[in-house]
Order: sequence, then C-alpha cells, then structure tokens
Amino acid sequence: MISADSQVEYGRRMHRVLEHIDRNLDRSLDLAALAEVACFSQFHFHRVFSAWLGETMGDYLRRRRLEVAAMRLAAQPGVPVLQVALSVGFGSAEAFSRAFKARFGLSPTAWRARQSNARANSKLD
Repeated sequence: MISADSQVEYGRRMHRVLEHIDRNLDRSLDLAALAEVACFSQFHFHRVFSAWLGETMGDYLRRRRLEVAAMRLAAQPGVPVLQVALSVGFGSAEAFSRAFKARFGLSPTAWRARQSNARANSKLD
C-alpha cells in the first residue's frame, strides 16, 4: 500500500509528464525521457503510468496525438492534413490517416468535412 503523501507526489509527477507530453506532441517521446521527467526509473515509470492511466504509454501517446489532431482539423480547416499530422508527431500522412481512421472510423479529410457540416448546421454559429 502506498501512503497518502506518496500518492500526492506520484500524482504531481505524473501530471508533470502529461503536461510535458502535450507540450511536445510533435517530438519523439520515448520512455527514458518521460521517466526522467517523472524522476522514476524506466521500469517503475512504465508500471506507474499504466496503473495510473489504465493504458500503456504508447497507447496514451497515440490517443493524445489523434485527439489533438482531430481538434486541429476541425478548428483549422485551411491547414493541410499533412501539416496537422506533422504537428502532432506523425512522420507521414499515410501513417496518420491509417491511425486516424482506426480511431475515428473516418479519414481525416472526411472527419473534417463532417465537422464543418455540423458547424454549418449548428444554431450556435
């Protein structure tokens, strides 16, 4: 069992890691670098990360990159899909499109069009 003080400290360290990830989605984020941000060994960091978030670091990174990309595609319709893909750390439009379609069920272009149509039909505009 972990003490309440340790839980607070672990939470603080993990939040620092999540902030670091969000600020650096366009860069290569490896286990060693993120473990260093958390001040944990790589092995311990991986276990804590998975237990704390309920998903592996790799799954979390992929999910965050795709979620941020989805928001950018909707919010910045004039930005090319490739530029969005590169801005969140994907190396090619093809890899991005495959991952995006697996996550959201649509290609990035089709998803963007759907979001644009939804905005156009919204009474909030």
